Amino acid sequence: MNPLAVPAQALPDTSVPKAVEVPSDRRITTLDGLRGLAAIMVVVSHYFAELPGGISALMFGWIGVDIFFVLSGFLIGKLILERQHHSNFFTVFYVRRTFRIIPAYVVTVVALFVLIDRLPPEWADADTSFPLWSYLLFVQNFFMASTGSVGAHWLAPTWTLAVEEHFYLVIPAIIVFTPRRWLTRVLIATAIAAVLFRVAISYSDLSALASLVMLPGRADTLICGLLAAIAFKSGTINWVRLIPALRIFPIAALVAAILTRLISPELFGVLAPLFVGAGCAAYLLCIVLGTPEARRYHSKVLQFFGNNGYCLYLVHLPILGLMHGLILGAKPALVTPTQWMVTFAALPICVLVGWAMTKLIEEPLTHYGRTWRWSPELSAPPLDTKTIPSPNR
Repeated sequence: MNPLAVPAQALPDTSVPKAVEVPSDRRITTLDGLRGLAAIMVVVSHYFAELPGGISALMFGWIGVDIFFVLSGFLIGKLILERQHHSNFFTVFYVRRTFRIIPAYVVTVVALFVLIDRLPPEWADADTSFPLWSYLLFVQNFFMASTGSVGAHWLAPTWTLAVEEHFYLVIPAIIVFTPRRWLTRVLIATAIAAVLFRVAISYSDLSALASLVMLPGRADTLICGLLAAIAFKSGTINWVRLIPALRIFPIAALVAAILTRLISPELFGVLAPLFVGAGCAAYLLCIVLGTPEARRYHSKVLQFFGNNGYCLYLVHLPILGLMHGLILGAKPALVTPTQWMVTFAALPICVLVGWAMTKLIEEPLTHYGRTWRWSPELSAPPLDTKTIPSPNR
């Protein structure tokens, strides 16, 4: 998301059936809008659902997190497939990832450790704490899995960043060194292994949190995005014929996930990530290929939240906690009208702080990271740019 990981550029308008050239460095702005929707879903869920007195119908932040993971899988997979043959691929890949993700994250984590250490414990919401080094090394999810606690609540969302960092460490090598004819099968086998990992956790003495916050338990969601990237880059798929099924599949996948919840919470925990991840991947392909629903993601509001979503994701819980603590002297809740007013007041402040961090930290350092350019020397023949038929609208 990182659920907010690789930016992307817009494809040409595809309002009539035609072949669309997909250059390797074009940004798919539609996906920025989808990222913005996911960020809004997470913030709304954390502010108005996952609190005492909250509205349970708004508890859809988990879908937003799965969208982040699928987006990361798709965009990272697409990047690797396009750039893996450059002789400096690994160097440029990791330098760009570092300057994209680490600075804003480190600033947030260190600042919150200083704040939490000085705030009254009754509203700092940090009954269980993990060491600073665990966050800086992205191993806080191991502490979460072993203790069954998310640690300091204001830093709880960082488990998703830990999962993505672990994903970035392994997936480039897997894609680069796995023979292309085996890659899809290896990824599918890994996705199945993730489901089996969640089954094993459900029968073990470990906390169920372990299957939520560890890469082995979330790999299938990320791999759904990777498989979508492979399909998108293949150039051999007749998308016009597949679009109707792709548009129906997300609804079917979400219904299947809901049915597992009605049958058993344990079954939901095991199968829902795969169902939702597959549905999100199908929906992502639809909007990337130019189906009518893609237009809504060019909304200025969604584009704004997509472009500022990473820093917004980092600060939204601390801002809510600080507002309730400083004004009401308590942890966030939605039981009284005053608590609702404070929560609504936290929203624009959260957006402002996230925007400021994006402009002052994330964007300048991301720009510097992009000055590390792909070398003209190739270690192997490059992946051909494919022509992808656009569906009828």
